[in-house]
Amino acid sequence: MRRFVTRRFLIAYAIIAALVGTGAFMWARQGAAAAQYRTTTATLGTVTQSISMSGNLASAAETDLNFSSSGKLNAVKVQVGQTVSAGQMLASLDGTSLRGALTAAQASLASAQARLSLDEAGTTPSTLASAEAQVSSANVTLQNDETAYNDTVAANAQAVAQAKDTYGASPTQQNYDAWQAAVTRGQQSDDQAAGQVRSARVQLQNAQAARSALEAGATSQQIQMDQSQVQIDQVNVTTAQTALNQATLTAPVAGVVAAVNVTLGQQVGSTSSSSSSSSSSSTPAIVLLTPGLFEVTGSVSDAQVSQVAVEQQAQVVPAGSQQAILGKVTSVAEEATISSGVATFPVTVLLNGTNNSLRAGMSASVSIVVNRVVQVLTVPTSAVHTTATGSTVTLLVGGQPQTRTVTLGATDSTRTQVLSGLNAGDQVVIATITSSVPSSGSGTGARAFGGGFGGGGRGPAGGGGTTGG
Repeated sequence: MRRFVTRRFLIAYAIIAALVGTGAFMWARQGAAAAQYRTTTATLGTVTQSISMSGNLASAAETDLNFSSSGKLNAVKVQVGQTVSAGQMLASLDGTSLRGALTAAQASLASAQARLSLDEAGTTPSTLASAEAQVSSANVTLQNDETAYNDTVAANAQAVAQAKDTYGASPTQQNYDAWQAAVTRGQQSDDQAAGQVRSARVQLQNAQAARSALEAGATSQQIQMDQSQVQIDQVNVTTAQTALNQATLTAPVAGVVAAVNVTLGQQVGSTSSSSSSSSSSSTPAIVLLTPGLFEVTGSVSDAQVSQVAVEQQAQVVPAGSQQAILGKVTSVAEEATISSGVATFPVTVLLNGTNNSLRAGMSASVSIVVNRVVQVLTVPTSAVHTTATGSTVTLLVGGQPQTRTVTLGATDSTRTQVLSGLNAGDQVVIATITSSVPSSGSGTGARAFGGGFGGGGRGPAGGGGTTGG
């Protein structure tokens, strides 16, 4: 009886085991076939490409300033220790001759433009009459200026003669000084009147030439010559205006005046303005100090240097800080530094503003923005798969994965620009989810309710791939 009962239990256990095994097998087959996908949408976004380097902070506080024009110093507005703001006037040169040069250049340009206009318009009775009127007006002006010159010379000669006679009658130092002053004033007045006559003669010559050209009619070659002259005179005006502007020295940044090496009345030569601790051997006219102003110099490879340019934006993270400080590239070395056969190019980045919490010598990491594209079609970088034959992205269409060949543009650590092959709104696969969990103890896998994320891809964790159990 006992043997019969035991046999019945064994049969029951066998049946149960068979049923459980069959169910597990069927569930495992269904789980293996029901792969799920983690997706994101191809959207418009921004891709920022950058080049990284590291270096040490250095003080960029000293700014050496020089005049770019020559002349006599007629104003010094600051003194050592004075605080100045950006754009504040520091010193200036006598701009009389520079203003005269600008006026002459502007007059020459106006004449060239008028001649070009006449030549382009061609000869008409009205233009011919206008040209004749200009000649007559210029002739009258010249005659008046010549008369004024003769009167001025006569009046000045009489004033000098009277002063000389006074000195002869009473030879005192005061009368002698008055005589010499009359001579100086007379010469200056004569020169000014003579200048008016010369200018009037030039105006008359220009008016006569314009009338003659109008009467003869302008050829296409003449019009080209007129256009060239206008361009030349425009350059002369720009040059003269720049020289006049540079006669005034202003503070490029806010700071404290550390040195003033010029004095009122001093004749100043033309030198190039310099900043950031110029290496020029000439003594700067004025030196500014900007406490808290720093720069960092690092190196980029010879393969990267062509992408770096002055004025590019950069982010600088000093050691011990989690927050980046904005800056800009101020210099890129023209010649490489070679060490152990490796060529690198020094690049200097100036930090924006003043940063009084920083110290010279601190290490810093720098990220230079070399390219930024905005409002372009992008996908996560991890969703892009690159092979020897090209780049692909997996799309989820109707619940099924489809491989799509794409053309890529700019890329960074998180987003990649897609030039062709996708449309905005496409569902891009970034991970494959399975229903696999490890079994305990045996080291083999067993199917159960659960999920996991695949590896693979070329970006951050979570890229496409599949794990099995």
